[in-house]
Amino acid sequence: MARSRTTPRMSSAVGAGPSAPATGSRFKVRVIGALLLLTGLACLVPGARDFAYAARLAGTPGTFRILYADRAYGTGRGSGGFRTVWHGTFTSADGRVRDDDAVLRDESDGHRPAARIPVTRAGAGTYYTARPDYALGWLTLGLAGGGLVATAFPLVRFGGASRRPGRPGPRWFRTGLRVAWGCVAVCGAAALVAAVAV
Repeated sequence: MARSRTTPRMSSAVGAGPSAPATGSRFKVRVIGALLLLTGLACLVPGARDFAYAARLAGTPGTFRILYADRAYGTGRGSGGFRTVWHGTFTSADGRVRDDDAVLRDESDGHRPAARIPVTRAGAGTYYTARPDYALGWLTLGLAGGGLVATAFPLVRFGGASRRPGRPGPRWFRTGLRVAWGCVAVCGAAALVAAVAV
């Protein structure tokens, strides 16, 4: 009698790779995304706020006349270090608001006594220099923050670039990121040119 041979069946599961990234890997990506998100918000909020004042879209526009300068520690919108503080008078463009004890902290050493600087008054006694290079600089910071927030969103939400592992994000999202970072580069270059031209 002929002997019949039986071929052992191999499990289809042997050698099959994982269909999705490990949970630990997704957690690390989400942590990185959260850090990017916080950094983006830290740039977006002050950048948008200060751009509105520097471009005179908010606040009370007017002129700051320098009387004298002083050096103080940690008085700028930055932190730490000795900075120049300008004391003078403020008069609004319509003449309705006047401050004879105004203080301008724009962290610039290029002003001279008796100079008149276009500024915007925000609230009680806070002044922003209203010049194109300042406005473009703050706009660049805000756009950079927006780009970081947009970059961080899918990392925090999906743990990767898209909902489906191994696949790129949607085309509209990638296009939006290119436009956002392109605007950052253009505004940064424009701010540099405006600063040199002033």
